[in-house]
Amino acid sequence: MKALLRIEDLVLLILLQVYSAQTDYSLQVPKEPLVAHVEKSILLPCHLSPTISAEGLEVRWLKIGDDYPVHEYANRADLEGRQSPGYRGRTRLFKEELGTGNVSLQLSNVRVSDEGRYQCYVLSSQWFTESSMNLMVTGLGSSPRITLLGRQDSDVSLLCESEGWFPKPELHWRNVKDADLTGRAVLTEKQGTDGLFTLQSALQISQREADGIICLIRQGEEKRILQTRVHISGEFFTLVSSSWKSLSVFFIVFLVLVGLCIPVAVYYSRKKINETVELAKSNLEAGMFSAEEEEMLRCGRIIRYTLRANAVTLDPDTAHPCLIVSKDGKCVRKEMTKQDVPDTEQRFDEYYFVLGREGFTSGSHYWEVEVGDRDSWKLGVTNESATRKGRFDLSPSEGYWVIQLRSGGGLCALNVSLLKNPEKVGVYLDYEGGKVSFYRVEDRFHIYTFSYEFSEKLYPFFDPGTTRMDLVISSTIKDGSN
Repeated sequence: MKALLRIEDLVLLILLQVYSAQTDYSLQVPKEPLVAHVEKSILLPCHLSPTISAEGLEVRWLKIGDDYPVHEYANRADLEGRQSPGYRGRTRLFKEELGTGNVSLQLSNVRVSDEGRYQCYVLSSQWFTESSMNLMVTGLGSSPRITLLGRQDSDVSLLCESEGWFPKPELHWRNVKDADLTGRAVLTEKQGTDGLFTLQSALQISQREADGIICLIRQGEEKRILQTRVHISGEFFTLVSSSWKSLSVFFIVFLVLVGLCIPVAVYYSRKKINETVELAKSNLEAGMFSAEEEEMLRCGRIIRYTLRANAVTLDPDTAHPCLIVSKDGKCVRKEMTKQDVPDTEQRFDEYYFVLGREGFTSGSHYWEVEVGDRDSWKLGVTNESATRKGRFDLSPSEGYWVIQLRSGGGLCALNVSLLKNPEKVGVYLDYEGGKVSFYRVEDRFHIYTFSYEFSEKLYPFFDPGTTRMDLVISSTIKDGSN
């Protein structure tokens, strides 16, 4: 009886081996196309069915149209020597899951060029199986920025631009009544070497349309929408501020009515200003301002006279590796080569930014920065918890209150173009008042003011922009009296 059982067991074993050799293995992959986002990671799922271990098998991932494998695994190791150069360092199998038949591939730092059809192969000494899937790549670009280009007759020209899109999106102009103005605009589209699209659209508007203009971008069937709205005040149509217009009218009337009395009026006017300045200085030392003086302070009329510069220095521990900070912490410049510095949580790693060493949680503070005639720069403040790693928007919602000179010209705050370029910029922070103001130091002209209710520690923010040119924090502020 025992001998009979042994024979039956042997026959069963032979039958199982024959059945196993004839079993059809397949790969389970998604039927619908996968969608990956530029610079993100994507998993290309692929599982053996029935489930068997793939540790001793050969696994190949191919992209149709490429000459080299995307990833290859054999003899229990990755074969990096045969891998397509464009995928090196960006792919991996989950080795710990090969025993369960999981041969999925992770693709990191996705590029536009990764879009296409991928094939998953599994081979043994007796059989092989393959399956394929489609990968679609999409890039969600930046929020549209509106810049004031200039005036033509009684109209002004606006430029809306956005970059980092794939596939190519649609750009539309609308007004507050939701009327489509796109047909009047001139659109320029450029595709970079990375495959991403940049859109620029120029539109002329009249003063009666300036109460609200919207630039929006739509992409794909899901209609992802990003938009920016801008209100253009009347002063942009005249290119003369209301204060200067009033002052001009005043002088014209004065010239007509009193003629030779102008020198006398100027003399007494200067005398009055000097008295106001001296009074403001005294009040600052006493720690108080009148309501009138506070208003003058916000308008930038006596800002340089009344505020003493804070001892702002740069913190090299926050600087991007390509930024060189001077030993005294007063100068910073951008180089093309990265320094060998620790990659800490405090350091910017994507953008060429650096923060001040000193943080503020109360009071009023003022510092001046010599920007010179460089092509680009950024200045302002940021809060302690604001993002410093990767890409992000420089906006109050992200914890940044910043003005910038864009490469090619155009001084702007948020997405709205402002005034002509200064050579030195004054930054005034009123923490309790919730104000961050910027001034053109040469003529003490108020550039822009952000209003916000601050609750965190704030740090001065700097971007030197132009390569190999020092951005300098002024050590002293000259007395503005003359």
